[in-house]
Amino acid sequence: MLSLDLDKNTSSEERNKFYEYLKNEKWTKIPKVTTTWYAKFKDGGTESGATQATKSDVDNAAKHAGVTSYDAVVNVSESKPTSF
Repeated sequence: MLSLDLDKNTSSEERNKFYEYLKNEKWTKIPKVTTTWYAKFKDGGTESGATQATKSDVDNAAKHAGVTSYDAVVNVSESKPTSF
C-alpha cells in the first residue's frame, strides 16, 4: 500500500500526470481515500523488492509529471487493504 502527499503547489495537470503514471504501472487508487494506492507484486517477491519497486514507480511518476516535492509511505503486505 502506498500513501503519498504531493506538494501543495502541485498543479492539477501535474497531479493528473502523476496519477496516470501510477495507473499505468498497475497501481490502483483506493476509492474514497485521497492519495492512497495499492498494487500486487509477483508471488515470491521480497519486501525489499516491493519497496524498491514502489520507490522507483513514485520517483518515475514524479519525473513524468514534473513534480519536485512529495512525501510517501509504503507498507508491504500479502493482503489487499481493507477499506471501511
